[in-house]
Amino acid sequence: MKVVPDTNTIISGIGWDGPPRRILMALREGIHRLVTSPDLLDELTRVLTYPKLKPLAAHPSLPVVLEWLHRPEHLVFPDQRLDVIAQDPADNRVLEAAVAGRADVIVSGDRHLLAHKEYEGIPILSARQFVAAHL
Repeated sequence: MKVVPDTNTIISGIGWDGPPRRILMALREGIHRLVTSPDLLDELTRVLTYPKLKPLAAHPSLPVVLEWLHRPEHLVFPDQRLDVIAQDPADNRVLEAAVAGRADVIVSGDRHLLAHKEYEGIPILSARQFVAAHL
């Protein structure tokens, strides 16, 4: 199953136990396939500089996770810009990656994405919903 985790899912998976960590581990173990894009990785890099996440930026596993996330086999390069979520335009980058990567599911904790429930037939699930259904 091809999975697009949004930035908050990845951050939560790195820093805390719970469903996002289980998803990140399943992706790293190859149980499911990670799909991401340069825009999503840029957002992750930016978010990791937030002062409140300073302890996470010093997490010993972070360099290994970042190296894994940036592997070419995980990257898609969307050729269209979407404007579906006006309340938070950055959320559209998640949809773009999902469409470009022909993802089977988007995993998010973002209320704007979750409110859509699906986009072009791609379900948008919370981490808890994904774990319950697929892990």
